[in-house]
Amino acid sequence: MDAADILAGFPFFRDASPDCRKRMIEGASIAKLDKGAYYVLEGEKPEGIALVGKGRLRVFKTGQSGREITLYEVGQGEVCLLNLLSMMTGVTSPAAAVVEEPVVAVYYPAELFRCWVGTDKALSSAVFSTLAQGVTEIMSLVEEIAFKNLDSRLAGYLRQGFHPGDRSLAELRTTHEKIAADLGSTREAVSRLLKEFERQGAIDLGRGRISLKNGDLLGNWAD
Repeated sequence: MDAADILAGFPFFRDASPDCRKRMIEGASIAKLDKGAYYVLEGEKPEGIALVGKGRLRVFKTGQSGREITLYEVGQGEVCLLNLLSMMTGVTSPAAAVVEEPVVAVYYPAELFRCWVGTDKALSSAVFSTLAQGVTEIMSLVEEIAFKNLDSRLAGYLRQGFHPGDRSLAELRTTHEKIAADLGSTREAVSRLLKEFERQGAIDLGRGRISLKNGDLLGNWAD
């Protein structure tokens, strides 16, 4: 997988001027990160930006208690919102990004990428569109976590499903859409928290099913 292959997956590259596309291919470096490696640490100032061609990053925030909350994930054909924001403004990153699946990406120094944003209309439009959409999604997450306590409500919902009455089930047959409707939330918010429960070892997710792995962990979230 070379730079041209990766860049072809980004609409702003396909829409950019021929001159800009040529400069982006010629100025690209290929970055490879193994699972568990950190792309950026909270409080660091990113020196560049990565356009993911393969793999997956998890962007998360750590509280004073040490508890983590996943903000979002970055996969093939995507740009990390906070990396983009920090790179464009020069501020330090308010969250960390770790590799969940081995990543292959195109990497550009911050100064070079900012120059292109200032000179190519398609790239500039894509950058500001990504920032606007990302801020909206982050604000939605903040609302769910800070004001609605969706994490404990969701854990309680699952615990009740695994232990209806006096019997115990090891697997629930349901969908993220159904759970969201039952809780009066959004599928995106429910899916984000279910993945967090899975990452911490409380449940296992499959297509149309949720399996219980550790009832005590799930109970901690519910309580």
